[in-house]
Amino acid sequence: MVERIMANLYIAIDAVVANKVRSLLTALGIIFGVAAVIAMLAIGNGAQQEILEQIKLVGVNNIVVKPVVEQEEEKIEENVGVKEKKKFSPGLTVRDVQSIRQTIPSLTKISPEIILETNVVRQGYRRSAKLVGVEPSYFEIYNFDMEEGMMFTEQQRELGSPVCIIGQSIKTRFFPTENPIGKTIKVGPHWLSIIGVLNER
Repeated sequence: MVERIMANLYIAIDAVVANKVRSLLTALGIIFGVAAVIAMLAIGNGAQQEILEQIKLVGVNNIVVKPVVEQEEEKIEENVGVKEKKKFSPGLTVRDVQSIRQTIPSLTKISPEIILETNVVRQGYRRSAKLVGVEPSYFEIYNFDMEEGMMFTEQQRELGSPVCIIGQSIKTRFFPTENPIGKTIKVGPHWLSIIGVLNER
């Protein structure tokens, strides 16, 4: 049995030596094939870890509630002057937030959010931006950290004070060489005082 194995081994070695180019190409195919499989697995695991880290930043226990907006489509000539009963709410209100807070007391934090597409203007420069109206708990829910300044206070929330917290893009564009804290910017038709700057994410 051992003699037969050794004989087969000698035959294989002779075949490899006699066909050097073919043997080299076969070896290269095996090497590149195995390397490609290992690389794909490594890339997949790396992407999975990155996605999990991004989910952790947003919060794995967060629930986002959005309104269902009814899509309107009708024939004008047939429905002029006829108003149908709305089936869906056009949006959520602060009363809805209070109802959710009272209905589900186990919630740790809750924050309403309203997003407006608008423009930011300062010293003759303008750029498009998103104005996001939130409560102070919003920053903790989504793990936003302050670079400088302070968060909204309860008094500012109750009074509806015209204050804002800006991100790094607004700071870089409008305050490249100065501290924005205490300065004012025009957001849409309103003038807002800057009380804080968020860290870049």
